[in-house]
Amino acid sequence: MSRVIGIDLGTTYSAVAYLNNGKPEVIPDKSVGKELSSKVIPSKVLPSKVLPSVVTFLENSILVGEPAKRAEFTSPDTTIKRIKRKMGTDYKFSYKGKDYTPEEISSFILKELKIRAEEFLKEKITDAIITVPAYFNDNQRQATKNAGRLAGLNVIRIINEPTAASLAYGIKPEEDLNILVYDLGGGTFDVSVLNVAEGVFEVTATAGDNNLGGEDFNKRIMECVLENFRKETNIDLSEDMLAMAKLSEAIERAKIELSSAESTKIFVPFITADEKGPKNIDFELKRKEFENLISDYVDRTLELCRQAVSDASLKIEQIDRVILVGGSSRIPIVRRKLEDLFKKKLDASIDPEEVVACGAAIQGGIVQGDINGIVLVDVTPLSLGVEVENGFFVPIIERNSPIPTSAKRIFTTIADNQKSVDIHILQGESMYVKNNISLGRFRLEGVRNARKGEPRIEVNFELDVNGILQVSAVDLDTKNMQGITIVNQNRMSEEELLRIQKEYISKFEREIKKRDILNNILIQKTRAESMITKLDSILPPLHQKYLIKDEIKEIYQHINESIKELNPEKMERAISRLDFLLSELTAGSYSSVEVN
Repeated sequence: MSRVIGIDLGTTYSAVAYLNNGKPEVIPDKSVGKELSSKVIPSKVLPSKVLPSVVTFLENSILVGEPAKRAEFTSPDTTIKRIKRKMGTDYKFSYKGKDYTPEEISSFILKELKIRAEEFLKEKITDAIITVPAYFNDNQRQATKNAGRLAGLNVIRIINEPTAASLAYGIKPEEDLNILVYDLGGGTFDVSVLNVAEGVFEVTATAGDNNLGGEDFNKRIMECVLENFRKETNIDLSEDMLAMAKLSEAIERAKIELSSAESTKIFVPFITADEKGPKNIDFELKRKEFENLISDYVDRTLELCRQAVSDASLKIEQIDRVILVGGSSRIPIVRRKLEDLFKKKLDASIDPEEVVACGAAIQGGIVQGDINGIVLVDVTPLSLGVEVENGFFVPIIERNSPIPTSAKRIFTTIADNQKSVDIHILQGESMYVKNNISLGRFRLEGVRNARKGEPRIEVNFELDVNGILQVSAVDLDTKNMQGITIVNQNRMSEEELLRIQKEYISKFEREIKKRDILNNILIQKTRAESMITKLDSILPPLHQKYLIKDEIKEIYQHINESIKELNPEKMERAISRLDFLLSELTAGSYSSVEVN
């Protein structure tokens, strides 16, 4: 088997890691590393070892990662973020008459990570471990596996993110510990309780919320800023995609700064304009105010922690270690409330944004046999079962069952001489079918003629190490059998998967050549925006509106065109014009740039 990489496919950031002499290391992006040498961009805002989970469709290319994040300002309507929240659904993104599924969009991110690994390791990569939130259902896990295939990866294992994180901490085999992994990322929250004894990592309980994360914290800040701006200017920015993209980045930066500062400024120049001229957002946010905005979200995560501990048949005081995962776990109110709940020091000695990828790489080493003495026992997060009469749900595999596992149950007919039985497979915890997640259906034909209640139909569930489900049903009298492998109901056909795989492989080979050009253009764009901000600070009041309306507006147009046309020369000309304006204004020659 070739080298196995570990991938954390995250909602806001993703990462890829490998084993280096038995130790996991996250692979950096060399181009991002160069950019970090600038003092303008704080490393916490633009980490060098993580890839923004952002995809932007342009006229001539598809951008992924940091270039896509920067391109959002000029192409907000073709930029896709947080696609992980759409995995396993029938969501489609349309561009130029073509629909893209969440699997396809995620495959762009995975392909970029694959390329990063191949460039760094200087070898062909095909095998990967990919992590998913512990609370991902079967459809979402299948969608993730399909995304890997589209990216040219053989996904040899899907493992839960909290489980991967616990592996990364290198618990000693002789230790006997109860560990709680608190994973608060950009889009999802997961908590897992593990027992570690004699090298066996056994997940004993898991809980979570697929729609709770740092992005939800950002939304609370966004609502506050927009309302304040609306009161001050009577302008609603919520429908202005470009304005919202700029504000989103400023809010993310402010949220991060509040982890080390008591207050911060959310400042976005030229966010919009009215008949009186341009408008800026200049909003001060104090840490205490931010904490009040998100306190209920944090309390929700604590409630899920208590649930997981209870499901593991433990008490809070029996938890020996609390491991932090995810960028949002850095937020002070989160750490403070966790320490109050568990009465112990939290463990964040490994970077919370890298720890999951590291754990996935370790799991790759276990699968390959490079790491011995560790056995990983994961659990299924939701009960799996079937629909019975009157719309009720009957579990066959209970929540928090260790995987791989199998279970069977005998059912019967509900009508005399019934010739067939419909098997409806669901996932969830409600006794009512309507409240659970439908995974698939199949029909068992050839049931023997008999009065209702007499035939014996055995339904067998088999859940593999990836959390992928196979279901079969057999009439124990006639021996007729039917079965199904549960897959994402919205997934593409096998033929479609193979066609797109082939198409993407050739497309990405072409786009690698364009990537450096695009990246350089977008870096220049950041420089141009800094120059425009400087211009705004030195413009005389009487001339400001003319410059904004004409000269700078025209320069912005050329900047946007240079990105769409992949034209670095046009970008250079735009920057030269900005240089000229700055020199003229600094020298006091305002009349030379005035537009009448």
